[in-house]
This record gives sequence, structure tokens and C-alpha cells, in this order.
Amino acid sequence: MQPVNILMTVDSITALSLGTLTGNLYLTDDAWCSQGKGTEALKTACQRGQTVNWRVLAVDVQSPAVIVDIRFLDDAATLNNSVGTSSEKAIDPDTSRYIRPFWQTWSGIIPCNLQPGLYHYHLAFQIGAGPNSVLFTTSPALQLTA
Repeated sequence: MQPVNILMTVDSITALSLGTLTGNLYLTDDAWCSQGKGTEALKTACQRGQTVNWRVLAVDVQSPAVIVDIRFLDDAATLNNSVGTSSEKAIDPDTSRYIRPFWQTWSGIIPCNLQPGLYHYHLAFQIGAGPNSVLFTTSPALQLTA
């Protein structure tokens, strides 16, 4: 089974200026039947046992973006019982690595025992450095088919 690749493009300057990813994040993937391509609300079609690769690219080379958190939300679409790593633990304190932009990727495998359905996830990015540099969205989802 081929992996599904999700590319996330962030308009980093506008996102930092406005303090939000809304309208400044564009997701697409290489699954043929996904919905919402080119929007923040991408629903990636995937199957049990399939590898999912997330990759981020910042539009502005002066403010690179890296993924700091991907957590799947609970049934109430909250982080209360989410699965994943807390963004506080994932933020990179070493700002020297922001000298040049680079791709940042995260990968995961869809559990084989997961039931078909729509699984929204919390996605956080660190854009550049500073106290307000971490922005997040809960709009994207994985659409697990049978």
C-alpha cells in the first residue's frame, strides 16, 4: 500500500501578522478522492495500515514553519482525550536552526483496528521564533475508509 502524502503550505508572514492560520494555510494530498484540497479543511482519504506523511512549507523564506504538534481529537473534537505529543514538549528551543528554511516532515501509520470514519486532528506550527510563534488549527481530518 502506497503512503499518502499531505503537503501543508503556510503564508507565514500573514499568519504571524494576524495571529491565525485561518486563511493562511493550504493543504493538499496525493489521495485521489480526498475532499477540500487547497483549503485548511482537507479531508484526506486513507485506509487502515496506511502510512501518512505530513510535510510543511512556508511561503516566506524569512519565517520558516515547522510542525510542533499533531494530535487526533476526541469524539467531542477537543484536546481533552487527544492522542499525540503536547506542543509544549515539541517546540524547539534552538532558534539557530531557523537560519535556512527546510522541509519538516512527520509520519504516522493508521492503526489496523481503527474504525472507518472522520478523524479531525490538532495541527500546530512554530513559525520563526518568539512568544506568539506557535499557531494551530483543528480543521483538517483523515477520512478513514473501510
